[in-house]
Formats: sequence, structure tokens, C-alpha cells
Amino acid sequence: MLIINFLIHIRTIIFNFNNWLPEVITSKNYLTRDVIAGATIAMIIIPQSMAYATLADVEPVYGLYAALLPVAIASLFGSSRYLATGPVAMVCLLTAVAAESLTGGNREFYIVYAVILAFSVGAFQILLSITKTGKVFDKIPEHVLLGFTSAAALIISFSQLSKVFGLPRVGLEDVFNYDIFLQSNPINSESIFISFLILTLMYVIKYRFTKYLTFSNLAVFFAVVVSISFVNLFTYSGPIVGFIPEGLPKISLPDFDVFSSSIPMLIIHTLIIAFVGFMEAIAIAKQLHVKKPPKDSKGVELYKNPTPVDSNQELFGQGLSNMTSSISGSFPVSGSFSRSAVNEASGAYSGLSSVITMIIVGLTLLYATPLLYNLPQATLGIIVIFAVVPLVRIKEMRELLKNDKRSGFVSVLTFLSTIIFPLVSIEIFEGVHTHIWTGIIFGFLLHLFVSSDGTDDDRSLGEEHNNENQVR
Repeated sequence: MLIINFLIHIRTIIFNFNNWLPEVITSKNYLTRDVIAGATIAMIIIPQSMAYATLADVEPVYGLYAALLPVAIASLFGSSRYLATGPVAMVCLLTAVAAESLTGGNREFYIVYAVILAFSVGAFQILLSITKTGKVFDKIPEHVLLGFTSAAALIISFSQLSKVFGLPRVGLEDVFNYDIFLQSNPINSESIFISFLILTLMYVIKYRFTKYLTFSNLAVFFAVVVSISFVNLFTYSGPIVGFIPEGLPKISLPDFDVFSSSIPMLIIHTLIIAFVGFMEAIAIAKQLHVKKPPKDSKGVELYKNPTPVDSNQELFGQGLSNMTSSISGSFPVSGSFSRSAVNEASGAYSGLSSVITMIIVGLTLLYATPLLYNLPQATLGIIVIFAVVPLVRIKEMRELLKNDKRSGFVSVLTFLSTIIFPLVSIEIFEGVHTHIWTGIIFGFLLHLFVSSDGTDDDRSLGEEHNNENQVR
């Protein structure tokens, strides 16, 4: 049965190829649109992927690896024309938490375990797809996800403040003993200045030039260009990205022999990353599908409606994408809200736009990494903060609590538990402590206990969630 379902996925892929590939190759209009959209996404994903790699506590080059093959694989083997896959903030945070848990804090092995996680997440998602259990994602309570993502976004933002102030990694004990910490690690005023400059620039481009869509969508790209130019022209003493290895990643299976951690914990982290990551991907894919194609001056639709988004097929594409990221030596990936929205708004016709993105990222790895040497770490921090701050949705939780007390109660407690559990770090059993992942499990169990029946509220909340998080 599994083999039959696998073959069905392959048949669907071939059908999709036959549906759009001849048209996009033979039509200059469609091909041009895919090239423009793909190039636009590349200008966004290159700096974003580097920033999100640092969020995952690995070197920036691994972000570029995750923005290479996985981007094209997901678009070719999934069901959505527009979904742009690659590094995303939430999955990178969960990867960092998992790597810290599995390695016991040994940062030398973070990337090794992140690669293994990408493989296990991909294998699990493919298993779900060929057993046709993708519909289970439709039943995950939105109010639990609301509380979790809001808290996680807040944690992500605070984790990047050390880059804004030009400081090394700041631990909880450093916060309580800040005076001793700052004596040996003084705040860098130039990092603060470049952070403020880049934040202002990104805000102005993104939200004050909305009439020029292509220009406003490239806020991240312009932030990188301006910050590198600033460092090249003036004296800058803040931390920079530094050397990035040239060349494409080596393709190989992860080294499972080095894994010496808890198998149950690997399973827990795999399940959480797979579920949270795919929830992001399928939400944006479904939202963009329902949008009607734009019309020309005569009122004729420029292209036909895309084929319906299929959860199982999309799981298959996301699973293959994660496994591809693993054999490329990188961490788990997912669909991006911001890049997918830009992909659709830029006029992409098919998955070929993601192939164009992959080609440009590959050329960057081959020839352009020296240009990124002077990129300030502060800029990477601001890029992450700028992307996740809108996900802290306190207002929505307050409104939900007012309109549906049970769902709102679960959402607020999920939010609080996601923040508190990492701080208290309770030992569940030997060597296993609570962290951010405990918050979403607690929220889900609380949802089952409360047995809220606010299905309609959750659905409307989910639609609002998708509409308001295009910056992701």
C-alpha cells in the first residue's frame, strides 16, 4: 500500500510537470515572470538564510546550503505553484533548541545533529504523506499555535539583541550578572548605530513604498547592500560575518554513527519540527491558492487557477526538501510566509521560479561569498527581529480570550508556558529538561483537557493569522 501511494505521488508530480512545464518554456511571458520572481526571491533568501542560520546556532554558510537544493525540490515535488521553501525563523529556533538538547550544549556538534534532524523530519513527513495522514494537520488547534508562535517570536527577538549590541552570545546567567558580563564584553556603539540605521531603512522601504511592490519586497536586500557599503566606507568595530567558504555543498548522507543522544528526545524534536514547520507551509500554500489570478486591461485572467493544494502531496514535497537539506549538510527547512507572498506578488507562474532562485543562490556560493565578508552581525540580527516581531500577536490573544474564553485561556497559557519552561528548565527525566518545545505540548494537552468546541473561531483566527503574517 505504501508503495502504491508513493507511486501516486510520483504520478501527480508528472501530471503537474506536464501541466505547466510546456507552457512556461514556450511562452516568453510566463518564462519572464518566473525569472523575475525567482531572482527577486533570491535577493531576499540569501541574506535571510544567513540570518536564520545564526538563529539555528550554526555558521551562516549552512543557511545558504539550505537555500539551494531544498528550494527547488519542494516546488517541483509539492502541489503549490507559489510556496517558497527554505530556512524560516520558527524552525531554525526549534532546531537550535533540539541541537542544544541532543548534544548537551556541545556547540561543536550542533550542525551534525541539525543535519540528522533534517533527515528525520523529512523521512517522517514523507511517511505521513504516503500513508495519507496529511489531513491531521487540519485538526491542530489554531489557538495553541497562536500562543506558541507568539511566545517563540518573542524569544527569537530577545535572542538577537546580543547582535544588536555587538555582544557575544548572552546566557541567562549573564543577564542576572550583567555588570560582570559587560565589564569583559562592553556594548559596541557602532553595532547599535548600524542596527538602528538598518531597522529604519527596512521599515521605510517595506511600509512606506507600498506603491512600488518590487522595491518594497527587497527591503532585506537593500539592508544588506547598505550595511556592507557602510562597513567598507567607514571604520566599523562591530562583529561581522567574516569568511564564508566558497563552493557548493558536498552531497552525502548524514553520519548517523556520531549520534549518541537519546532516541526518544530525537523523536520528540522530530515530531515538533515536522508539525510546526508543515503548519507554516500548508497555511500559506492554501491562502495563496484561493487568490484569484490577476486580469489584463481587457479583464482576461492572465493565467488559469493553480491546481488545488493537496496536503499529502505538499507533505511529500516538504519531506523531500528536508531530506535534500540533510544530504546537503544543512538543517530543517519549511515554507516561508514572506517569500511565498513575494513569489506570488512578483507574478510567478510555476515552480520554475524556485529553480531560478536555486541557480542564483548556487552562483552566489560559487563566486560571490567574498562580497558578504563585511556584512555586520547586527544586520543579521535586525533581519530576524524585523521578520518575527509581527508574529507576537498579543492583541489577537486578548480578543480571543474575550470572544472565546476556553480557547483564549488555552492560547494564553500556551504563550506563558512556552516562555516559562525554558527559564525554569525542569528536569523531566535524567538529562532531559523542559524548553520551548514543552510549551506547545503543554498547550495541546491543555486543549484536549479543556475540550474547546470553538471550531469556527479557530478557522477565522487561522485565516487572520495567514493574512497578518506576510512578513514572515
